Amino acid sequence: MSSPFLGISIANTALQAFQQALDITGNNIANVDTPGYSRETITFMGTNPTTFYSDGHTLMIGTGVNVSAVNRIRDMYLQGILSTAQSEQSRLDTLTSNMTSVQTVLPAPGGNDVSTALSTFFNAWSSLASNPNQAAALEQVQAAGQALANQISGTYNALANINSQATANVTSTFNQIDELTSQIANLNKEIVANSVGGTQPNNLLDQRDQDIQALSGLVNISTQTYDNGTVAVYMGQDTLVDSNGSHAIPRTYDTTAQTVTDGTFTYNITGGQLAGDFQTINTVGAYETQLDNLANSLQTQVNTLSESGVTNQNPAQTGVAFFNGAAGAANFDLSAAVKADPNAIASGTSGNSGDGGLALSISELSTTSIAALGNVTFGEYYDNLASKVGTDASNFQTQGDSQSAVVKQINNQIQSNSGVSLDDEMSSMLRYQRSYEAAAKALSIFDTVTSDLISMMNG
Repeated sequence: MSSPFLGISIANTALQAFQQALDITGNNIANVDTPGYSRETITFMGTNPTTFYSDGHTLMIGTGVNVSAVNRIRDMYLQGILSTAQSEQSRLDTLTSNMTSVQTVLPAPGGNDVSTALSTFFNAWSSLASNPNQAAALEQVQAAGQALANQISGTYNALANINSQATANVTSTFNQIDELTSQIANLNKEIVANSVGGTQPNNLLDQRDQDIQALSGLVNISTQTYDNGTVAVYMGQDTLVDSNGSHAIPRTYDTTAQTVTDGTFTYNITGGQLAGDFQTINTVGAYETQLDNLANSLQTQVNTLSESGVTNQNPAQTGVAFFNGAAGAANFDLSAAVKADPNAIASGTSGNSGDGGLALSISELSTTSIAALGNVTFGEYYDNLASKVGTDASNFQTQGDSQSAVVKQINNQIQSNSGVSLDDEMSSMLRYQRSYEAAAKALSIFDTVTSDLISMMNG
């Protein structure tokens, strides 16, 4: 016959176990809105039984219950899928954000842009052709030329600023990657140290998962978990974190190839903010090249005609260029002579007062297909560039919206598994409460029986 003292012990272990279960449930409820928190569950295990003898047989009876584990509910397969999806979303978000800036610099034709400046410029030459000796017409051409030069150089330099910011972001992203991989490596050490004896440090595991997710927003990564709890992090074939600690990301990069290299091996950058900034630099660089082509072709075509003409100065001069001849769009401007004096503008080739033939030829460039621009006019060339900017921005936005829906779906799956449901937790709390009350009642009964037994023995 078992002792009532055993019953007291059994009830006591039950009270402790159900109290711990209530604590865990309460912790889940408290962290319902905590980002990255993984729902915890409790595992009960019967304690080692004790033996007793009855009718010549050795029998066993349970001695109570213990908490064998506090489990962290986390589907690591889904976490890996989420990392990949978030990496792609971050790339597209970075591109979309940068392209929004580009669109303000290269808007659709029709406003205060290069397209309008081109039309005004060639119209001014047309007016000059009709009034070759009129000072107002010469000043109009000078002003229109200056406005066009300002628009082209200003647009180019605004694009260059966007690219400079993207380049600065690359360096900042490298720093953030190194900071996160260092944190992950330190957490690896803490997790291993706290896992001695089978303990699962759930808060540290959640924190490491958060850092890994943040890292996936910066660059494409994959992970591998080892038996001792350590997580290795890879960027393609490059190891960022292993059991020895963290390793700095190589910082020599090629945006065109979208790679980084340590001098021996080259690694592809396919996702995250880093890939988005690489692609921004390439995309905006292509727009800059097109503006360079526009500026160079304008200079070639207009200056060739201008230098063949006779200026309205006294004495008249020949060979005066209209634009300054700078290579590319960054420093595109009027020539020093034209900038200083509108009379340095040539309207004809004969020097006669009514000769506006040269001005007419320049005005006709507005409808001339230019071989260097792909056999389109200046206006068409710029409009095509602005249209491509709009198309690129729209495509990135559409892809980003679709990817966002994918990430949301994966997050919903993770939340259904790892997230805290208040309804479920309240149900568990009620169950543990009833169990606690039952154990308390049992303890009270065993206490009464024990007291009665002691009284009988003393009587």
